[in-house]
Amino acid sequence: MSQQLSQIKRRAMESRTREQSKPSLPGLMEITHGSEVTLSVKTPIGRLYQVSSVFIGTNGRDKLFIEQPKVNKVEREQFFQLGYRMTIKAVSEKGEGALVNVRTQISHIITEPVPLLVVDIPPQIDVVQLRKEPRYSVNLEGKIVLPSRTLKVVLKDLSTSGCSFFIEANGPTIEINNAVTVEVVHPRTDVIYPLTGKVCNHQQLGVNKQLGIDFDESGQHAVRDLMNKLMFDGSKLSFKQ
Repeated sequence: MSQQLSQIKRRAMESRTREQSKPSLPGLMEITHGSEVTLSVKTPIGRLYQVSSVFIGTNGRDKLFIEQPKVNKVEREQFFQLGYRMTIKAVSEKGEGALVNVRTQISHIITEPVPLLVVDIPPQIDVVQLRKEPRYSVNLEGKIVLPSRTLKVVLKDLSTSGCSFFIEANGPTIEINNAVTVEVVHPRTDVIYPLTGKVCNHQQLGVNKQLGIDFDESGQHAVRDLMNKLMFDGSKLSFKQ
């Protein structure tokens, strides 16, 4: 929870000038189902409690569903009651990327068959844009060569300044600010495109780990060469056939 929250705070501070209010439903549709969110619950007497949980989705109208966080009985009884105010902070990695801030309250608590918190969708949410340029969905695989092993990765999206990718669930932890190189190999020419940079965020999506990196100068040069070899296949960018 603390790592997710610190990432949200850091990225919000870096992008504060791009905050704006937007209609809720279009903004919420940009959050990936199963992604991690941070909940801040405020009791009627002003006590504040923060914990991470999982975004399930919406009913497309007026309700938002969150997995009940894994807390003990005392915490559950003190902080998770009907009517308590709650702020939900989530990261959308789609397009230009955004931090989504939803101020709401708990309207239902479901225990069976799946433990869920149901909250009201407010008319507006606060959105902080993260990037100055969009990222494009891609159909690419790569690898990271570590001292003890080679780690296969699946790229999720790509821009001229960074990318995000999935690693296997039992893969090693790569810390924030660590330098990495994601090598993408052209399937026909065997040319290697070394996307170099530093890890800027972690996110847990179900059983998958998602990492984001900001490219350094060398990585920006390599990604421009790579993107010149890609074409839109109807849904994502992939190598030209």
